[in-house]
Amino acid sequence: MIKAILLAAPLALAACNQASEEAAPATEATVAPTAMEESGVVDPSKAGFEAVAPGDYEVTRSDGTVDQLTVHPGMTWSRVNSDGSAAGGTIFMQDGKTCFVTEGVEGHRCFTDGPPEPDGTMRVTADDGSVGVVRPKAAAPAG
Repeated sequence: MIKAILLAAPLALAACNQASEEAAPATEATVAPTAMEESGVVDPSKAGFEAVAPGDYEVTRSDGTVDQLTVHPGMTWSRVNSDGSAAGGTIFMQDGKTCFVTEGVEGHRCFTDGPPEPDGTMRVTADDGSVGVVRPKAAAPAG
């Protein structure tokens, strides 16, 4: 269950890559009710790794383009888009969804995560209905 939750955030981030420069990517993850405030927004300092799994991910958009996403500890993210442009920002949880704020862009973009597959791949659906696939990148061998 924790593994599924950790994988959900990066998938949502991948779906964010489907957004234009005006929108930010996001993923959904399960967060303990104690981390939830009355507003329905999770305080990042209370969310921990249950909310977003740090790591590197490939995000495949509905048009087939692939972006490279990195989720950093501390509820932040960075992305290199398929066209070579870069973006980054912060992550927060709201109403059971993972939401991404893109630095320099007003607003945020939220995603609902599907169930993770055994390899960690997850389908994510943005609030606008666009669907993406987030896949954890294999760690490079040590040495």
